[in-house]
Amino acid sequence: MSQTEVPPSIAMPMPMPPVEEGTQSNRQLLRHTSLMRDKSLSFNPVPTGITSADEVYVPNCAPVFEVGYWMNYGNFSSVRQQHEEYKDHVHTLSIWNLPVESAYGADIAACLNLGWPQVTHVSLEYSTWEPEPNRYSIAWHKILCESSAFPLLVDYRVWQMLPARLEVFSIHKFKTERDRNQATDIIAQVPELLAPTPAVQQFYEHRCRYLEHVVMSMDSVNRAETFTKYRYLTLALATPVLAPRTLTIVNCRLKHIRAILNCIDRNALGLPTGPLHYQPGVLELGRSLQHLHLKMASLYDELTGLPISAARFPDLSSLIIEHSPALDNSLPDGEKFGQLWETRWSGMKRLQLPFFSDLHAALLVKFMPNLEILSIIPAPGFEAGDEYPDSLSAATVIKLATQLHTLRHFEVRSMLRIKGKRPLNMAQQIYLALKKPPVAARPELKLFAVPCVHMDFCSVVRMLTYLPSVEQLEFQLPDQYAVPGNMSPEVRSVAHNLAGLEWAEEKRKFGEAFAVKPHPLQSIIVTGYHPDLHSAAITEFLGLFPDLESLAFTAVSREDQDNIDQLAGVLTALNPDLNVSIV
Repeated sequence: MSQTEVPPSIAMPMPMPPVEEGTQSNRQLLRHTSLMRDKSLSFNPVPTGITSADEVYVPNCAPVFEVGYWMNYGNFSSVRQQHEEYKDHVHTLSIWNLPVESAYGADIAACLNLGWPQVTHVSLEYSTWEPEPNRYSIAWHKILCESSAFPLLVDYRVWQMLPARLEVFSIHKFKTERDRNQATDIIAQVPELLAPTPAVQQFYEHRCRYLEHVVMSMDSVNRAETFTKYRYLTLALATPVLAPRTLTIVNCRLKHIRAILNCIDRNALGLPTGPLHYQPGVLELGRSLQHLHLKMASLYDELTGLPISAARFPDLSSLIIEHSPALDNSLPDGEKFGQLWETRWSGMKRLQLPFFSDLHAALLVKFMPNLEILSIIPAPGFEAGDEYPDSLSAATVIKLATQLHTLRHFEVRSMLRIKGKRPLNMAQQIYLALKKPPVAARPELKLFAVPCVHMDFCSVVRMLTYLPSVEQLEFQLPDQYAVPGNMSPEVRSVAHNLAGLEWAEEKRKFGEAFAVKPHPLQSIIVTGYHPDLHSAAITEFLGLFPDLESLAFTAVSREDQDNIDQLAGVLTALNPDLNVSIV
């Protein structure tokens, strides 16, 4: 089919190179391209007017053009041939796995200079042993940012094997003329210490104008690479030269953070304090940094806890902390999160922690009163939280959901726990915690996800009564095999009862509360399986939410999977307008 016969709205697949007879026909090279959203980045803004796709598995064809594939197949001539035919259909340009020291370095520049009128995103991945800045990479930056070869370019990302760094550059980083003039002034003041040659000057100039996000891995093969990382992060945090808005540090240890902060405080690099607006010893850092993502190997050592505080990063609005707990440690001081709770975070909007406890609830409400997104996401395999000494009760979960008045997104993906012992039935805590109503309802909360917390239908509707604007809900069904333990007769059967002992009364109260305006719940994700799902209780429960659009189940075991398969068909037949699925 010719190019003119393809509708403009349909991406045209490129032909694959010819293969010898006897080999597999239609051979394709598959690449995992997630150029619109990178999992290593904690913040991925979607530009206005650009539709993003989370992850796309595509063959080597439009709208993603794999330059590395065609270069390896037939050198630059193959790229030029495909460019002439498909340039108007390519939206993402991917250049990967190319040794920059070879002749490919110049060929990549020639490839970029061909002109790509519809490309909005570019990904460059290369390896080099040369000290930065590399002579070829400087030329690539100039073509992407300053030439007319990419009229629709939104951003481009560069992954450098050494020093294990990903940089994302936004063409429209500065929205106003004032911001652009300030960048020009900063570039003009960069002294000879940072720019001994024109190439180095251009290296910092491009980053000052366009650098938006940085992902840095702290793993190093030698001291020279470690010094390069520390120097880069010092400039990023203490000066306006790099000034990224998002910083992600991977494979990070406390010694790395302490070394960077000490390097800044003592001015170990000998940076000039005048032109760079750098003041050694001053706590405030990262005035342009808005999002910090730390993938920690550990949260404490024998010296200090986490040295991250509002005094250090006053403009931070998003903080994500990940780590894998050490099983041979009881975390005596680890749960205090170092300096995190020492100063009030007035601008903090998003917080993600790997664990949480009852002791932290009051601190969170006091020091982060303006949170909009709170996520407790442990490392995979540590949802039970047995290695943490302090408790996490249902009362704490309810307190956070109802007392943080600006909270819009709340998810706790760890199990409830009691200090010193593990209860046989965690649904007891939810039942008892809701006996005492919250102080006030919080209409701002839109998402409430507790997939590891057992809740019967009584607990769910009672909770939603105080969360009248929740649109997405996630919870776990009661454990049908749990032993109630030494509980009062009125609570003893909660473990086996899906609806709850007071289901008829709670259903009536919920219906009266939302008689005029129905509850806006639109999506439910249920973890686990319970035999009572085949009873009339599930139909009554779903009937309380007329705006419900989707119901999804997550199986815990293979047996649950088989039962849920049958249940999904029944629910679909009974509720034809409801989208029932299995996650």
